[in-house]
Amino acid sequence: MSLLKRLAQQVGLRDEARAAEAVLSRRKLLFGGLSSLAALSPSVARAAPRPSANRFLVDRLTFGWTEAEQLLADTLGYHGYLEYHLNPAAINDADCDARVAVYNRLNWSSNGLYDSLPQITMNQVIESTIVRAVYSKRQLFERVVEFWTDHFNIEMMKSFNQWLFPVWMRDVIRMHAMGTFPQLLAASAQSATMMFYLDNDTSVVGHPNENYARELMELHSMGVGSGYSQQDVEEVARCLTGWGAHHGFGEASTFEFEYEPNKHDNGPKVVLGTNIPAGGGFNDGLTVLSILGAHPATAAFISRKMCQRFWSYDPPQALVDAVTNTYLATNGDIKAMLRTLFTTLDPDTAGNKLKRPFHFFVSAMRATKTEIAANPTGTGSPLRDQFKAAGHEPFQWGPPDGYPDRVDAWADAVLARWNFAASLTNHNISNALINIPAFLQGATTQQQIADRMDQAIFGGTMPTEEKAVILNTLGASPNNRTIQDALGLALSAPSYQWY
Repeated sequence: MSLLKRLAQQVGLRDEARAAEAVLSRRKLLFGGLSSLAALSPSVARAAPRPSANRFLVDRLTFGWTEAEQLLADTLGYHGYLEYHLNPAAINDADCDARVAVYNRLNWSSNGLYDSLPQITMNQVIESTIVRAVYSKRQLFERVVEFWTDHFNIEMMKSFNQWLFPVWMRDVIRMHAMGTFPQLLAASAQSATMMFYLDNDTSVVGHPNENYARELMELHSMGVGSGYSQQDVEEVARCLTGWGAHHGFGEASTFEFEYEPNKHDNGPKVVLGTNIPAGGGFNDGLTVLSILGAHPATAAFISRKMCQRFWSYDPPQALVDAVTNTYLATNGDIKAMLRTLFTTLDPDTAGNKLKRPFHFFVSAMRATKTEIAANPTGTGSPLRDQFKAAGHEPFQWGPPDGYPDRVDAWADAVLARWNFAASLTNHNISNALINIPAFLQGATTQQQIADRMDQAIFGGTMPTEEKAVILNTLGASPNNRTIQDALGLALSAPSYQWY
C-alpha cells in the first residue's frame, strides 16, 4: 500500500489528492514550514557543508555518497580517486555485472529484439539502468552514460525504438561514453535508433528531412546561436540523405543503420564555409561529422554543458575555457576533459546542485543499501512507478533536448520525493527493500539511531535543526514504526536533496 493510501485511511480522507496535501503539510511542519521552492533553494543547500575536497569529489563522481565510497576516496586521495574512476575498465564490477546479467535482452541483436515483446525489452533497459546506478562500482562511468543519454536524447517509445533501444545504449552510448566526443557523435549518427527518432530514414534526394540535421547542429554539436545558418542546416540535410535504417518485414530485415546510395543527393554542397564536391556519396555525411566534431563551437558547447552537469549550474568561464582547450588539444577526449574539469579550480568554488529525482532516488537506495529485486520478464515494477510519478523515469523524455538539469525544472517535485522516501523506508515498494537492522548496525537508543542515520546518509554533516526533527520523531523509546518514519524523514530532509 502506498504512503498516500495508508495516510488517507489513517486520517479518514476519501482520495489520495487530499492525502497528498496532508503529506505535504506534515513535511512542511517538520521542516520549518518550507514551501516546495524554499525546500529546494540554494540557501537550504548550504546547510550541509562539505568537510573535504574528497567529499566533493565523491558527491560529483557518483550517484550518491556512501560510507564505502568516502573511505575509498580518503584512501586513494583526491587525484588517485579521480584517476580510479577515469579508468572504469580496471574496476572490478562483478557484483553489478551479475545483477545485470538477468536482463538478457541487453545483448540481443536488432532483428532478434524486433521479434520480441517490446514492453519487456523496455522494462529491462529501464530497470537495468536503475540497478547499475545503485550498485555499480563504476560510478563515474554511469554518471557519464546518463549525461550522454540526455545529450543525445531519444524517446524510447517512438517508432521501432521500443524494440531497438538496447542496441542504442550498448553500441552507441555505453561503448563510446568515455572515448572521444567525435567518435560518439559519429556513432550516434550511424545508429538506426537515431535515424528513426529524428526521421532521417525518410530523408531522400529532392526531399531532404531537416529534423536530424537541425538537432545535429543545435543540440548535438555546435549549439544554438553558434554561427551556423539555416542554409547550413539545409546543406547538412542534403549531405545526410540516404542515411537511414534497414527495416521492413521478414528474415531479411536487420533494423540496423543503412546507407542507400540511390536516395543520396550527390550534388556539390557547402557546409560552414567548407566546399564538399559532387559525387561524395556516403562520405558527405562523414565529412559533416568531421567538421562538426572538430569545430571550436562544438568544443565550447560540449565543455560548458559538461561543466554545468559536473561542477555547477553557472560554471566559471575560466573552467569552461580550460575544458574547451583540452577538447581542442585532445580531439575531444572525454576522460581528459573530465580530468581538467576536476583539477583546474578549488572544489570550494563549486556551487551546490539539486539532485534530480533519478539521482535522489538512487542516492537514497545507495545510502540505505536497498536491495532491488530484479523483474527481467515483467513489463514494469513498483519501483519504476516511483520514478514515473516523479517525472524522471529513464528514457521517457519526448523532446530531443533531454531531461533538464535546472533547479526550476524539478522544484515542484517535492511531494514525489517525500512519498518515495516514506514508501521506501516503510517497505511499501515491494521490489526495493531496506534491511533496517543491518543499516542501524546495532544502534538502539534514540541518540544512537539518529547518529547512525546522520553518519550513513549525511556522512556526519546533517544540519542540527534537521537532526532535531529525527530525534523528535524517534522518541525516547524508538520502535519499528518511529524508526521507519525517522529514516524516511532523514531522506526527505532539505539538505539531502542537494549534492
